[in-house]
Amino acid sequence: MEAVEYQAKVEALAEDILTDKQLAIDYDRKRQENREALRSLREQSKKSKPNSVLATTTVNMGDFFIQLPLPKAQKMMEEAQAELDKAIDDVRQRLKAKVKLLGELEGDEKLVSVAKAMDLKSVSGQDLYGISR
Repeated sequence: MEAVEYQAKVEALAEDILTDKQLAIDYDRKRQENREALRSLREQSKKSKPNSVLATTTVNMGDFFIQLPLPKAQKMMEEAQAELDKAIDDVRQRLKAKVKLLGELEGDEKLVSVAKAMDLKSVSGQDLYGISR
């Protein structure tokens, strides 16, 4: 019975990993769409008069369209973009932990080493600036 429980635990964890991978892909697609929309809004605001009250755009909000001032629509898109970035980072962190746990459960040293390598943090712009000084 112990082997069945072990296999069920491994399978459940593997399924969670696949689900998180798909979630990260979906979030990334949405982030790309938002980036494109934000770029379009910026181009549209360049064409209109600065701080013009009449400058509006139509935004899809679920099942209907709303006409909003350009600055407000742009601010909403930037906030949505920040939320998506945070959600993607959260999913990636969970994914790293789950892959590491799966490697430990399976006793796969290669998978554990890959999981440890995924724990590396990228160098930020501030870090690079500090190095060059």
